[in-house]
Amino acid sequence: MSVGKMPIMGGPVAARADNAWSRSYPFWDAYFAMVLVATIIAIVLDGGSPVAIVLLLGITVSYAAWGRRAVRAPVAPIRESWWLVAVVLVLFTAADLLASASSVALSALVPMTFMALRAARAVAAMIALFIGPTIHLMSELGTHPLMIIMAIVLGLSVSSLLGVFIDRLGRQNTERARLIEELDRTREELAEVSQEAGRLAERERLAGDIHDTLAQGFASILMVLQAAGDRDPRVTRAMQISRDNLAETRALIAALAPPALEGASLEEALERLARGFELPVEVSVAGAADVPGAVAEALVRAAQEGLANVRKHAGARSVRLALQHDPGSSVRMSISDDGRGFDPEAVADGYGLRAMRGRVTRLGGTVAIIGRPGGGTTIAVELPCSG
Repeated sequence: MSVGKMPIMGGPVAARADNAWSRSYPFWDAYFAMVLVATIIAIVLDGGSPVAIVLLLGITVSYAAWGRRAVRAPVAPIRESWWLVAVVLVLFTAADLLASASSVALSALVPMTFMALRAARAVAAMIALFIGPTIHLMSELGTHPLMIIMAIVLGLSVSSLLGVFIDRLGRQNTERARLIEELDRTREELAEVSQEAGRLAERERLAGDIHDTLAQGFASILMVLQAAGDRDPRVTRAMQISRDNLAETRALIAALAPPALEGASLEEALERLARGFELPVEVSVAGAADVPGAVAEALVRAAQEGLANVRKHAGARSVRLALQHDPGSSVRMSISDDGRGFDPEAVADGYGLRAMRGRVTRLGGTVAIIGRPGGGTTIAVELPCSG
């Protein structure tokens, strides 16, 4: 298909198609090989020195050894670029001095130079490549020197324009590839943010539904039972069950609702949780640092779950919540109670702890459960500040 008839394609599918510049490299390899073969044939027909052919074969070997990496490098020049250009300058100049027909190779060596180096340095290397053919023209031809100079200037100009075009095309292609990669990364991040926003919205809706149904229902049942009096032990037992289930429901609503971080720091949000808890909670903070929003939310969620576990399972009299900042490194939080404790190795994590571990692990953090029967329990959470 000719370039003029190539259809214009757009959209993500076209943007992620194989890189056209990369697909052209095998054609460049074939072109270099054809030009070198043609140059060798020209030298043989012209009766040139066989040593010139050996020197040109040396260029072929150097191109195969490190030149292909140099012309394919996403950002030029690389170390191999300088090796390639140096070998080409030395071997081609020597070959051209031995056989003037070697100048045919310039049609491959000039674009190779511009693919390996940036434009300004490639122009300097190209001028050096033209020194040998210039000497031959001035010494062998009877043409007026001014005509020779004009021909050389014209050749250099055309080669420079071609080289600058190759250089700009390569840089444009590299920038396009970088932008596509950045676009892919941004789309993935937006997809994650969108999914997280959807999950939070669903959790908030569910919390509202539970509040409007179960919580209100338990509160109404408790009010009716209180009005009936507590002379009957069965009524007293029903009131206690209603209070327990109302507390469970409110804790579930708190866990589902977004953490109270709007307009508040992490420390202030933890203080609010402590004030709203049924047991005395001592809050201590060591150090100060800016904590990313995702990390702060994960810590508040972990504190909610930890306090809920204390209320449901620990039988504790008090709780200690400690927050410690390591500026630029990490933030650690621990929730310790003086309850009955348990052996973490002997008891599987419940749903709440599994959810806590999953949330913290996604941000590159860790969760440790420390405890022993009769000795209380500590939940330790550590998260990187870069989360």
